[in-house]
Amino acid sequence: LRSAISTMRARSSASSQSSRLLTVLILTLSHALISGFAIGLGGGRTPSQSDQPSLDGDDQLDDSPTALSEAKLQIIQITDVYTLQNFPALKTMIAEKRAQAGPGSKVISVLTGDFLAPYLLSSVDKGAGMMNAIAKTPIDYLTWGNHEADIDHRTVCRHVRNYPGIWLNSNMQDHEAMDAQKPFDIIEICSEDGTNTRRIGLVAVLSDDPALYSHFKSPGAFGGATISDPWDCLQEYKELLEGPKYNCDLVIPLQHTYVPDDHKTCERFDFPVLLSGHDHHRVDEVVDGTRILKPGLDGIYATVLNLSWEDGSTPAQSPNIRANFVQVNRWEADKELEVECERAYDALLPLRNTELARVPPTFEPLSSVNSRGSVTTMGRLICTLLRSSLNTKRRQREHRVDAVILMGGNIRGGEAYDLGSFFSLEMLEAEVKSDEVVAVVEMPGEVLAEGIAATHAGDPIPGWMQYDDGIHEVYPAAGEGPPEVMTVGWQPIEHDRIYRVATKIGDLTNGQSRPLTEYYTEHPELLPPKGAYVNVHAELMGYFARNLWRKLWERIGPNANNDSEEDDLCDESAECDPEGRLERLDYDHDGEVSVDDIHKAISRVLKLSVDDSEQSLAQFVHSFADTDGSGHITLRDFELFCSEMENVYEEDKWRLSFPRKPPTTVGTSS
Repeated sequence: LRSAISTMRARSSASSQSSRLLTVLILTLSHALISGFAIGLGGGRTPSQSDQPSLDGDDQLDDSPTALSEAKLQIIQITDVYTLQNFPALKTMIAEKRAQAGPGSKVISVLTGDFLAPYLLSSVDKGAGMMNAIAKTPIDYLTWGNHEADIDHRTVCRHVRNYPGIWLNSNMQDHEAMDAQKPFDIIEICSEDGTNTRRIGLVAVLSDDPALYSHFKSPGAFGGATISDPWDCLQEYKELLEGPKYNCDLVIPLQHTYVPDDHKTCERFDFPVLLSGHDHHRVDEVVDGTRILKPGLDGIYATVLNLSWEDGSTPAQSPNIRANFVQVNRWEADKELEVECERAYDALLPLRNTELARVPPTFEPLSSVNSRGSVTTMGRLICTLLRSSLNTKRRQREHRVDAVILMGGNIRGGEAYDLGSFFSLEMLEAEVKSDEVVAVVEMPGEVLAEGIAATHAGDPIPGWMQYDDGIHEVYPAAGEGPPEVMTVGWQPIEHDRIYRVATKIGDLTNGQSRPLTEYYTEHPELLPPKGAYVNVHAELMGYFARNLWRKLWERIGPNANNDSEEDDLCDESAECDPEGRLERLDYDHDGEVSVDDIHKAISRVLKLSVDDSEQSLAQFVHSFADTDGSGHITLRDFELFCSEMENVYEEDKWRLSFPRKPPTTVGTSS
């Protein structure tokens, strides 16, 4: 074994040319068929903590009429929404509350961040379906969440400028689309008899935790915008809005921060109430006199907050506060919006008949049978694809992922697939839950090796570790005892090295692997923040779709052979020929590349199966190639791709689905 590894390393370093070849040679994921699937409507991560009941009782709404001298504001809040399915019922609920609001009262709706990602639909439609649902509900106020940075910055700016409500942004004011946002807003309410007028200020702050944004390439998250300290920002606007210039009775912070940061706000300020998100469980608690409200994810529950000043003598900072978590599906869905939300998911339907990824021979026969008692080819394929996709995003060397490991209980299909099968969304839905998430954690090589080996000894368990194709382990010759991990990233494992490993974070401390549980229980500070988690479905589907344009670019190059079944690597020294590339895709000869041209090219150039009646996937590829967000792919876009090609090839290697492992024989491995 040591001799074989030494030979492998010697060959790879014998010359710069051979080393380069080992990097450039690929196992191409070409021609993938999705033949049908059950569409997962959600995304995000499953709540890791139990929901708290409302202090005033869940679903116990205060629908009492407003008194003649009373001024009342009702706020309906949702947060962290990764599905469209609850908006139709929410629309009915909001309409009912507005109809019930008589003179002296006002109803507003807010969504406190995380709605453009990460979920499968947004990986294809870039948040279009979500923004339509938000506008049609309607949601009056939006605030930033960290996952809004996951969508292409140009597209996000377009969403901001097209949003018909008020997008609040208090602590990221150099954002490119700040012209369409407000740093604060003031709501004025007045009692029916005119004797009691109140002004309520709204400010919105986003977490500035650098761990949430460290993996973004230059210029950084949100197009390089600066996220200022949330509490400095709150201090500034509290003094401004409650001061003589604006004379607000009180200020309500809308936050996208974790509970410990919410507590920090309570300890520093005397806000009567705080509406927040980021955590995915329901929270209703009072800390240092401030009531914290978080309704949990997906709009399953909404916060209904009532602030009421009985008459003009009620102190400004002392309204009557009553709040409840209300289950949204108690209301009948608005039929028109329900149809629109269902139609939004049609963006995924073309994937039924569109090829995405062929299973490479090294993973055949593809099977997830006995994933709790063996390392399956399906488990290895999913881990390998995840590693490749994560590394496509993390171009900086310090953020590259060295390995991906998933416990066997997360690979749940139990299927043996035919030779020549295509990796499809149907497979992905069957094998991995739609809300499954992973994140990157630093892990010593010794802990990685022992953590894997501990799950591969004894009887089958849900924790039986699956891993990517860069990891290999060897069992003892006698067949007794646990195996030994020999390579990570196709290189001999270094036990004292710190590896960057993507995995399901909850599995690190669930007891299935004793070495992992002991290590991360002793070092909880090494676990990444929940905001850094990545949805597996959205990550892989975005990866496949991005690769379509990248493959297409190579196949229309001046030296490419479109009749070849293999992907042709562009000659970096050759003329890029932007005019020729555009001409090869411009089937209707109008001087630009349309969605219809892309749709035809996917079939004619890449030789992939497509659904002729649906062009949603082509629209997504078109959006990727539209570098300036104008809606048109012109010669300027092709020239820009050409000018960036040298850096793209050197830094990203985006044309490679994942690298071919160096040839080696390492004995009997799993």
